[in-house]
Amino acid sequence: MSKYDAEVESVKKFAFFGVAVSTIATLTAIVAVPMLCMYMQNVQSTLQDDLQYCRTRADSLKGEFSRLDSLRSVEMSREKRQVASTCCSCGVGAAGPPGAPGQDGAPGNDGQPGQAGSPGQDAGDNHQQPSASDFCFDCPAGPAGAPGAPGPKGPDGAPGAPGDAGSAGRPGGRGQPGPAGQPGAPGNDGQPGNPGRDGNVRTQPSPAGRPGAPGAPGPQGPAGPDGRPGNPGRDGQPGQPGEPGRDGAPGQNGAPGSRGQDGGNGGKGSCDHCPPPRTAPGY
Repeated sequence: MSKYDAEVESVKKFAFFGVAVSTIATLTAIVAVPMLCMYMQNVQSTLQDDLQYCRTRADSLKGEFSRLDSLRSVEMSREKRQVASTCCSCGVGAAGPPGAPGQDGAPGNDGQPGQAGSPGQDAGDNHQQPSASDFCFDCPAGPAGAPGAPGPKGPDGAPGAPGDAGSAGRPGGRGQPGPAGQPGAPGNDGQPGNPGRDGNVRTQPSPAGRPGAPGAPGPQGPAGPDGRPGNPGRDGQPGQPGEPGRDGAPGQNGAPGSRGQDGGNGGKGSCDHCPPPRTAPGY
């Protein structure tokens, strides 16, 4: 193989790799670009719907705020006219009721570990094993464990000695009769008998048979004569009361009443509920 052929083989590999990569990239672009466009269009539609909803809610809230502001201005002007003659110039009312308790705070961080205790006494050199009394705690006996699995079956024991003979039983009852035997051989013919007497003929009426099925209905007969007129019926119950009539014309206004007595003077207002005045620092 010459140098030219080796160079052609190496370039062929690069060409094959480039064609494969370009093919994969083209297929990916064909599939991914439409999907990306559809996703962007879906997101845009969703955002437009959400923006339209937010604008509608904002306009509604703006209208509610305007209405509440107008109602609040009317109520505040009314309260000012009512309280102007009975309250001081501070404009502060009595303290309101205490609010509901707030939520519990988050638990605090763990504290620093404590200092190490003082070392204990050194053990002796007699190599004695510690006993249960050397410790500061008492270990009671634990609860009984669960029962173990049943063990394997043991070997069969030796046969026992034969038992004593039992007492004689009572005689049994009478058994049922046995089955019938086979029929015997036919017997010899007997001698012919004497002729019988002549019979008498008797005629008796037979009983009536069952009634037959009903026949078809016959044709309609002619109309009969008119009957006598009936007696007059009794009077019916009285009917329910009718609906109420229309209201009449309004009457004339009555004469004006006399003037009532004047009320007494009200109590004088005080500033006990007002806080003490505060001054700036330095006064």
